[in-house]
Amino acid sequence: MAPAAALHAQQSADTGWRIDGDIGAGVNATPTAAHARGNGTTAIPYLNFDAGPLFARIDTFGVKLAPAGAGSIELLTRVLSDGYTPASAAAGGHRRDSLPLGLGTLQVTSFGALMANVYHDVGKSGGNLADLMYGAELPAGELTLYPQLGAEYRSSAYVRYYDGVSGHAATNPYAALFAECHLGGSWYLNANLRRTWLDRTIRSSPLVRRATLDANLVAVSYRFK
Repeated sequence: MAPAAALHAQQSADTGWRIDGDIGAGVNATPTAAHARGNGTTAIPYLNFDAGPLFARIDTFGVKLAPAGAGSIELLTRVLSDGYTPASAAAGGHRRDSLPLGLGTLQVTSFGALMANVYHDVGKSGGNLADLMYGAELPAGELTLYPQLGAEYRSSAYVRYYDGVSGHAATNPYAALFAECHLGGSWYLNANLRRTWLDRTIRSSPLVRRATLDANLVAVSYRFK
């Protein structure tokens, strides 16, 4: 999977349709729970900005529909890159990437940020997904750290399609650390490290040979203001 919503939200005054945030390129390592061909490492665009009601948050994209509390209600999609080809032909054919579409909110408060999103996969699995996350900001000179804790829910239909387990949903807790280093001028180095602990339901699958998933991202970006 792609790093799930690494938090570096650009909460600013209304800037119309002007881009406010970061655009760059990076390398993303996103293994799947199931034993698959390939290592899931790809070059990606790095997008983390607001543009009027539109936003990009690394792997999450959407539009703000209405103000709500310390944030807004948002129409969302995510790029999960969860499709894969099993390493063994006996495990069946290629699983396609999901196509999640849903609603959510990001609430940025004085004690940190809270994110809650729910999705329906309009792709092959037909399952439902949800993510709940808390993130904090720890500035340290030219380096800023964003530790995160969260959990992701996957419905039984999603788990059946991707992990080969019937009749059971799964909840996977995770911890992540997003780091941003100012390189000078408007240039930044960004990195995200994330560990996900797989639910017992997923670990019981004969397709799965691990108890945790480690996802990593490194990118260089230019900040627009």
